[in-house]
Amino acid sequence: MANKKAFINPLTRSSEESLHRPHSPQDTATSTQTLPAVRPPPSAFHSLRKRGNNAFEKTHQRFTGWMDKQLKQQFETLAQEKSVSKTSLLNEAIADLLRKYMQQ
Repeated sequence: MANKKAFINPLTRSSEESLHRPHSPQDTATSTQTLPAVRPPPSAFHSLRKRGNNAFEKTHQRFTGWMDKQLKQQFETLAQEKSVSKTSLLNEAIADLLRKYMQQ
């Protein structure tokens, strides 16, 4: 195991390194001339978030549970038909359950 290479994430490496191409001034000069830098304007990426600037992980917590298979299928169908996230539907259902049992 002494010869085992350390893992390097390929997504963080440049494509030049993965192609093992030598970096030469001629390559960079021709590539910048033929491929102009295209950047979208900053206004092209506007946020559609409704809860502010908080990250999803700061406002939500993951949980695991079990449910009836038919109920799960109906739940997924409802989410798809209404174009609503499953998280939103679960939050609504749990809030309704809490209201129901807190009134008793």
